[in-house]
Amino acid sequence: MFSKATKKFVKEIDPDGCLIPVSRLNESDNLTVLSLVIKRNPYWFWQQPKYMPTDFKLNDVLLGENPIQPVLSETDFLKYDDTMENNKTGKTEAIIGPGNMNVEGKGTSKLSTSFGNLKKQEVNVQKLLCDSKNRCLDLQHSLLKQVLHRQREVFTLVKERIITTQTCTVSETVKGEGSCSGFLGLTVPKNIQVSIKNGSLNSDSNVSLEIPAQTALAYSIMELGVKSTELCLLPDAYGSVEVDGLHNTNTTMLYSMPPESPARLLQQEWNELHVQFDMLSGLPASTSSLLFQQITLLLKDKAAISTLDFALKDLLEGRKPDLSKLDKVPSLKKAAQTTLEVFKEKEGAGHAPITPEQQSEPSALTATKILTSALEEMTESTLSALESCCSHTTLQALQLLVENIMGNKECSMKDSTLAPLAEKDTYSKIQELFASSNVLLSKEEELIQVEISSQQEHIPLNLCIAIFSLTSLSTPTD
Repeated sequence: MFSKATKKFVKEIDPDGCLIPVSRLNESDNLTVLSLVIKRNPYWFWQQPKYMPTDFKLNDVLLGENPIQPVLSETDFLKYDDTMENNKTGKTEAIIGPGNMNVEGKGTSKLSTSFGNLKKQEVNVQKLLCDSKNRCLDLQHSLLKQVLHRQREVFTLVKERIITTQTCTVSETVKGEGSCSGFLGLTVPKNIQVSIKNGSLNSDSNVSLEIPAQTALAYSIMELGVKSTELCLLPDAYGSVEVDGLHNTNTTMLYSMPPESPARLLQQEWNELHVQFDMLSGLPASTSSLLFQQITLLLKDKAAISTLDFALKDLLEGRKPDLSKLDKVPSLKKAAQTTLEVFKEKEGAGHAPITPEQQSEPSALTATKILTSALEEMTESTLSALESCCSHTTLQALQLLVENIMGNKECSMKDSTLAPLAEKDTYSKIQELFASSNVLLSKEEELIQVEISSQQEHIPLNLCIAIFSLTSLSTPTD
């Protein structure tokens, strides 16, 4: 709930800026100015960087007796109050021989955020640059030794943060109602009549979170570089972490220039991604069917998808996968274990670590890691909507729909592959899936119209990857 509120806050006030929302309330204490945050750059270009606050500050990793005393300024920022409401309704009617069944449901959710008056704390960067000149880092510090050998991780410093000034609240109210009624008539061999009485289900949830003053809601960073043992601060620029001799070379670059925009890379890399999709299509039917069943089962839980994604990363890098986070959900843990066993048999248990370049080469394991990485980027609502569309014919229709949209081609209901969209229930599910990614579908006679948010200008790449990958794994019998 706190994470939802801070993400919404940053999206509203700084959608294309440098502010990073605080995802956990207990991280706030570790996000003071000049705290160290590890930035983990993604495996693939469509992913977002991840930020991991640490328990350390800049002075903790510096050599010398004189700590840096940062000059801070604190100014009034803004007053923020927000209410977001969602309403969903659904109704299904089915005729089963001589009987009928009616199921109806509706739900509402309301997220109210009252952060009140906020302040901005900011370090004087010019003074910090002067104070840090010729200062050396303690390369024997446990944190530095741990991170400097990792190719995708970069040290950053908190240079600015937005904090609350008084106790404030975040509250979420969720209400759900459902009803079911029906009549069934069966002949086997005598007439049997079954009547289902009107039934209803109501669920209400009202949770309020009180946030104390001086809590960080968002922050911005500057990257920290290491050249030999010397500290190098690079504000407002893309930097690097360089350490002599770390990998038996004079200088090792651990960070590169920023990736191009997703829209451009979508065009440049799509053919290469198709090679990965072909790796999934080329699997034996029994293997692809097994993987499809396990992964669609894991779509029920975003945490399970994240756990499998990390486990596949461990497998790629020659480490023992860890599924302990799923101990309390045996069915999902079994699904993740079954997925890993497929690749342990194919790759061989305990294989040697492979380089990042090798990890991007086409293979069924890499292709599955690409799929889980795309799924891990999705929200819970998108995963839920995707799960409801996981039948072979529906996925084929989704794939063709995406291909037509990407190629600016007409999406006509006369195409037999798009026939499932003529079914009201299927079309509703697909509409919900695209809507969860800010893509609106509408029908106009025999044509399907697409309206994409002006902020993203294209269908989110993670959704495209998920659709193509799952279609490659699905079989006509699912």
